[in-house]
Amino acid sequence: MTDRARLRIGYLVQQFVPEIGAGPARAAEMTKRWAAAGADVTVITAMPNRPHGRIPPPYRGKLFSSETWEGVRVLRSWLFARPGGGLGLTLLNNTSFALTALVNALRRAGPLDVLIASSPPYFPLFAGAILRELWDTPLVLELRDLWPEYLIDMQVLRARPLQEAVLAVDRALLRRADHIVVVTEPFRDRILAKGIPPERCTVVSNGVDPEQYFPGTVPAPIPELNGHGTKFVAGYLGNFGAGQGLGVVLDAAKRLAEEGSDVSFVLAGDGTELAKVRATTAALGLPNLTITPAIPKAATRAFYLNCDCCLVPLAPIPVFADVLPSKCFEIMACGRPVIASAAGQVALLLRESGAGWAVPPGDGAALAGALARLARLPPEERAAMGARGTHYVSRHFHRGVLAARYLRVLRAVAGFPE
Repeated sequence: MTDRARLRIGYLVQQFVPEIGAGPARAAEMTKRWAAAGADVTVITAMPNRPHGRIPPPYRGKLFSSETWEGVRVLRSWLFARPGGGLGLTLLNNTSFALTALVNALRRAGPLDVLIASSPPYFPLFAGAILRELWDTPLVLELRDLWPEYLIDMQVLRARPLQEAVLAVDRALLRRADHIVVVTEPFRDRILAKGIPPERCTVVSNGVDPEQYFPGTVPAPIPELNGHGTKFVAGYLGNFGAGQGLGVVLDAAKRLAEEGSDVSFVLAGDGTELAKVRATTAALGLPNLTITPAIPKAATRAFYLNCDCCLVPLAPIPVFADVLPSKCFEIMACGRPVIASAAGQVALLLRESGAGWAVPPGDGAALAGALARLARLPPEERAAMGARGTHYVSRHFHRGVLAARYLRVLRAVAGFPE
């Protein structure tokens, strides 16, 4: 048991503000709250490079840099930034960060009372395991996704021996951790099935800060959300990746256009599937769908508020039934109905909250039908649906409550008294 007053937390995570997305948002909102609660927090992260795959001028040409953000010490290191590319370039991006972050942590980060290594991507977990051995510091693995299962279900890893080897390495990493934090109960079930004792795995879900996301009226952040007149706007904001299964949205848009529906679509974001989505949109000749670049995080609330409903699509693969994307909470906090092409946890959330509807993933006809049905509802019924979502997330997914729960886990792992 230590007698130190300030808990020294290290957080090894590839993406951090000003980058956008669920991972950077979670890391930022947790760490600033821990610092405000009196912890000494150091984030070990990469030079900003997403969503465009380019390191901005203030960070360009540097191997390492350091700064302070919201009372949090931020140590950055170089990585191979990629404007696009497939699996090979993605792996180079991820492994280069893991290597330079390991060096940067050894140079600048210690001593620490507890270290978090966060995934995805997967390789920071290896860096965290090495640092645990070198420093003899308790290690918490934060699993916001289950990469081995994801790669297998998406058929990226097809050879059975390779699948078994990756899963064996995964089990070895999990056994070396002092504690594991996951974001959903089904994730925890999967971890326990790998032989991890229940007391060593805790669920700290993703959530939302109601001070950043709340109902209201604000100007549209992009021109594409203006001038729709009587159109009913369904918006998607986020990553254009294989896991999002955006083909189902294009299928639904095609069906609704053929029916002469007033539903229109605005898709904003970036990712490895962007070129494919654009090409498919052009080939289908969709007059009711617009694709725009990613927008800053500060504009995400305005995006949601200028849509009539927001979309949460996931590819129809088994592991995604256990996923609960952060955008669900942001949309609900803003009082907008959610239409999801997803099963499992997302469907359960919408059913319990009454904030929207879920249709089977990959079913374009069902998605088109749900959107047409929602568009026909009276505005007051849609408003009531949105209000139910706002109330639900404020009670169950408030980021401040979740950060306090996480901090208690870290104090226990580090041997700090309450």
